[in-house]
Amino acid sequence: MRLLVNGKDVAGGLDKGLTFGGALQAIEERHVGDQEVISSILVDSEPLTAEQLSLWKDRGVEEFQEVQVETKSRSSFAAEGLRLISRVLSESSTQRDEIVEHLGQGRSERALQMLPEYLQVWNAVQQNLGSAVRLMDLEIESLEVFDQQESGIAKPWPVSEAIDKLSEQLGQVKCALEAGDLVLLGDILDYEFSDLTEGWQDMLRQLADQFEPQE
Repeated sequence: MRLLVNGKDVAGGLDKGLTFGGALQAIEERHVGDQEVISSILVDSEPLTAEQLSLWKDRGVEEFQEVQVETKSRSSFAAEGLRLISRVLSESSTQRDEIVEHLGQGRSERALQMLPEYLQVWNAVQQNLGSAVRLMDLEIESLEVFDQQESGIAKPWPVSEAIDKLSEQLGQVKCALEAGDLVLLGDILDYEFSDLTEGWQDMLRQLADQFEPQE
Protein backbone atom coordinates (compact mmCIF):
# COMPACT_ATOMS: atom_id res chain seq x y z
CA MET A 1 0.00 0.00 0.00
CA ARG A 2 1.29 3.43 -0.94
CA LEU A 3 1.63 5.90 1.93
CA LEU A 4 1.79 9.68 1.64
CA VAL A 5 2.39 11.89 4.66
CA ASN A 6 1.73 15.59 4.11
CA GLY A 7 1.89 14.93 0.37
CA LYS A 8 5.27 13.21 0.53
CA ASP A 9 5.52 9.64 -0.70
CA VAL A 10 7.02 7.61 2.13
CA ALA A 11 9.39 5.10 0.61
CA GLY A 12 8.46 1.53 1.37
CA GLY A 13 4.92 2.38 2.45
CA LEU A 14 3.78 0.06 5.22
CA ASP A 15 4.90 -3.40 6.20
CA LYS A 16 2.98 -6.26 4.65
CA GLY A 17 0.86 -8.30 7.00
CA LEU A 18 -0.28 -5.33 9.06
CA THR A 19 -3.94 -4.82 9.75
CA PHE A 20 -5.40 -1.45 8.85
CA GLY A 21 -5.61 -0.55 12.54
CA GLY A 22 -1.99 -1.62 13.03
CA ALA A 23 -0.99 0.46 10.04
CA LEU A 24 -2.52 3.60 11.53
CA GLN A 25 -0.67 2.94 14.77
CA ALA A 26 2.58 2.50 12.86
CA ILE A 27 2.00 5.74 10.97
CA GLU A 28 1.47 7.62 14.21
CA GLU A 29 4.60 6.14 15.79
CA ARG A 30 6.88 6.67 12.78
CA HIS A 31 5.63 9.77 11.06
CA VAL A 32 3.83 11.97 13.60
CA GLY A 33 5.98 14.14 15.85
CA ASP A 34 5.42 14.64 19.57
CA GLN A 35 3.94 18.09 18.97
CA GLU A 36 1.82 17.00 16.02
CA VAL A 37 -1.51 15.30 15.50
CA ILE A 38 -3.12 13.61 12.52
CA SER A 39 -5.61 16.12 11.10
CA SER A 40 -7.02 14.03 8.25
CA ILE A 41 -6.73 10.61 6.61
CA LEU A 42 -7.79 9.72 3.08
CA VAL A 43 -8.07 6.06 2.13
CA ASP A 44 -8.13 5.54 -1.62
CA SER A 45 -9.08 9.23 -1.97
CA GLU A 46 -12.02 8.97 0.47
CA PRO A 47 -12.03 10.61 3.96
CA LEU A 48 -11.74 8.01 6.71
CA THR A 49 -14.76 8.02 9.03
CA ALA A 50 -15.12 6.49 12.47
CA GLU A 51 -17.59 3.98 11.06
CA GLN A 52 -15.17 2.92 8.34
CA LEU A 53 -12.33 2.60 10.83
CA SER A 54 -14.47 0.28 12.94
CA LEU A 55 -15.20 -1.87 9.89
CA TRP A 56 -11.69 -1.83 8.42
CA LYS A 57 -9.40 -2.00 11.46
CA ASP A 58 -8.89 -5.77 11.21
CA ARG A 59 -8.52 -5.89 7.43
CA GLY A 60 -5.08 -6.29 5.88
CA VAL A 61 -3.35 -3.24 4.43
CA GLU A 62 -2.92 -5.04 1.10
CA GLU A 63 -6.66 -4.54 0.54
CA PHE A 64 -6.09 -0.80 0.13
CA GLN A 65 -4.20 1.05 -2.58
CA GLU A 66 -3.22 4.33 -0.94
CA VAL A 67 -3.41 6.17 2.37
CA GLN A 68 -2.86 9.93 2.52
CA VAL A 69 -2.16 11.37 5.96
CA GLU A 70 -2.06 15.06 6.85
CA THR A 71 -0.59 16.26 10.12
CA LYS A 72 -0.68 19.60 11.93
CA SER A 73 0.97 20.98 15.00
CA ARG A 74 -1.03 20.53 18.19
CA SER A 75 -1.28 24.31 18.58
CA SER A 76 -2.61 24.82 15.04
CA PHE A 77 -5.12 22.00 15.36
CA ALA A 78 -6.39 23.24 18.74
CA ALA A 79 -6.61 26.85 17.55
CA GLU A 80 -8.49 25.89 14.39
CA GLY A 81 -11.03 23.95 16.44
CA LEU A 82 -11.62 26.91 18.76
CA ARG A 83 -12.06 29.35 15.89
CA LEU A 84 -14.47 26.99 14.17
CA ILE A 85 -16.64 26.48 17.24
CA SER A 86 -16.62 30.25 17.84
CA ARG A 87 -18.16 30.72 14.39
CA VAL A 88 -20.71 27.98 15.08
CA LEU A 89 -21.64 29.74 18.31
CA SER A 90 -22.07 33.02 16.44
CA GLU A 91 -24.36 31.35 13.92
CA SER A 92 -26.44 29.86 16.72
CA SER A 93 -27.54 33.36 17.75
CA THR A 94 -30.02 33.39 14.88
CA GLN A 95 -31.51 30.14 16.14
CA ARG A 96 -31.75 31.55 19.66
CA ASP A 97 -33.51 34.66 18.36
CA GLU A 98 -36.04 32.48 16.56
CA ILE A 99 -36.72 30.49 19.73
CA VAL A 100 -37.24 33.70 21.71
CA GLU A 101 -39.58 35.04 19.02
CA HIS A 102 -41.63 31.82 19.00
CA LEU A 103 -41.94 31.98 22.79
CA GLY A 104 -42.97 35.64 22.66
CA GLN A 105 -45.62 34.92 20.02
CA GLY A 106 -47.07 31.98 21.91
CA ARG A 107 -45.62 29.34 19.58
CA SER A 108 -44.23 27.36 22.49
CA GLU A 109 -44.39 23.98 20.80
CA ARG A 110 -42.14 25.12 17.97
CA ALA A 111 -39.80 26.85 20.41
CA LEU A 112 -39.41 23.72 22.52
CA GLN A 113 -38.75 21.67 19.40
CA MET A 114 -35.85 23.95 18.48
CA LEU A 115 -34.40 24.31 21.97
CA PRO A 116 -32.53 20.95 22.23
CA GLU A 117 -30.58 21.64 19.04
CA TYR A 118 -29.61 25.08 20.32
CA LEU A 119 -28.47 23.69 23.67
CA GLN A 120 -26.48 21.01 21.85
CA VAL A 121 -24.35 23.80 20.38
CA TRP A 122 -23.30 24.77 23.88
CA ASN A 123 -22.51 21.15 24.65
CA ALA A 124 -20.30 21.02 21.54
CA VAL A 125 -18.61 24.27 22.59
CA GLN A 126 -17.67 22.86 25.99
CA GLN A 127 -16.46 19.57 24.51
CA ASN A 128 -14.36 21.39 21.92
CA LEU A 129 -12.80 23.62 24.55
CA GLY A 130 -11.99 20.63 26.75
CA SER A 131 -10.43 18.76 23.81
CA ALA A 132 -8.29 21.76 22.83
CA VAL A 133 -7.03 22.23 26.39
CA ARG A 134 -6.13 18.54 26.73
CA LEU A 135 -4.40 18.61 23.35
CA MET A 136 -2.23 21.47 24.58
CA ASP A 137 -1.58 19.60 27.85
CA LEU A 138 -2.94 22.50 29.90
CA GLU A 139 -5.34 22.89 32.80
CA ILE A 140 -8.52 24.96 32.52
CA GLU A 141 -7.68 26.64 35.83
CA SER A 142 -4.47 28.04 34.35
CA LEU A 143 -6.16 29.85 31.46
CA GLU A 144 -7.12 33.51 31.36
CA VAL A 145 -8.40 35.87 28.71
CA PHE A 146 -9.03 39.61 28.92
CA ASP A 147 -12.39 41.31 29.22
CA GLN A 148 -12.43 44.88 27.87
CA GLN A 149 -14.08 47.10 30.48
CA GLU A 150 -16.04 50.31 29.80
CA SER A 151 -13.12 52.19 31.34
CA GLY A 152 -10.90 50.86 28.56
CA ILE A 153 -8.91 48.72 30.97
CA ALA A 154 -8.56 45.04 30.05
CA LYS A 155 -9.41 42.91 33.06
CA PRO A 156 -8.15 39.31 33.38
CA TRP A 157 -11.02 36.84 33.09
CA PRO A 158 -10.40 33.24 34.25
CA VAL A 159 -11.78 30.71 31.78
CA SER A 160 -13.01 28.61 34.71
CA GLU A 161 -15.31 31.50 35.70
CA ALA A 162 -16.80 31.56 32.21
CA ILE A 163 -17.51 27.84 32.47
CA ASP A 164 -19.13 28.29 35.87
CA LYS A 165 -21.29 31.12 34.52
CA LEU A 166 -22.42 28.99 31.59
CA SER A 167 -23.29 26.11 33.93
CA GLU A 168 -25.30 28.51 36.05
CA GLN A 169 -27.30 29.79 33.07
CA LEU A 170 -27.90 26.30 31.71
CA GLY A 171 -29.16 25.38 35.16
CA GLN A 172 -31.60 28.29 35.02
CA VAL A 173 -32.86 27.08 31.64
CA LYS A 174 -33.46 23.64 33.14
CA CYS A 175 -35.32 25.10 36.13
CA ALA A 176 -37.53 27.24 33.87
CA LEU A 177 -38.39 24.19 31.77
CA GLU A 178 -39.15 22.05 34.81
CA ALA A 179 -41.39 24.81 36.19
CA GLY A 180 -43.10 25.27 32.83
CA ASP A 181 -42.27 28.96 33.01
CA LEU A 182 -41.85 29.80 29.33
CA VAL A 183 -41.83 33.55 29.95
CA LEU A 184 -38.79 33.13 32.19
CA LEU A 185 -37.21 30.79 29.64
CA GLY A 186 -37.59 33.43 26.94
CA ASP A 187 -36.07 36.10 29.17
CA ILE A 188 -33.06 33.92 30.03
CA LEU A 189 -32.39 33.11 26.40
CA ASP A 190 -32.94 36.68 25.26
CA TYR A 191 -30.96 38.57 27.87
CA GLU A 192 -28.57 36.21 29.61
CA PHE A 193 -27.52 34.12 26.61
CA SER A 194 -27.01 37.12 24.37
CA ASP A 195 -24.18 38.45 26.55
CA LEU A 196 -23.00 34.92 27.26
CA THR A 197 -22.62 34.16 23.57
CA GLU A 198 -20.64 37.31 22.86
CA GLY A 199 -18.38 36.67 25.83
CA TRP A 200 -17.68 33.09 24.84
CA GLN A 201 -17.02 33.99 21.22
CA ASP A 202 -14.41 36.49 22.31
CA MET A 203 -12.94 34.06 24.83
CA LEU A 204 -12.58 31.28 22.26
CA ARG A 205 -10.91 33.62 19.78
CA GLN A 206 -8.48 34.87 22.43
CA LEU A 207 -7.59 31.33 23.44
CA ALA A 208 -7.01 30.40 19.79
CA ASP A 209 -4.60 33.32 19.48
CA GLN A 210 -2.85 32.25 22.69
CA PHE A 211 -2.46 28.69 21.46
CA GLU A 212 -1.26 29.78 18.03
CA PRO A 213 -0.15 33.45 18.03
CA GLN A 214 -0.85 35.20 14.75
CA GLU A 215 2.05 36.82 12.94
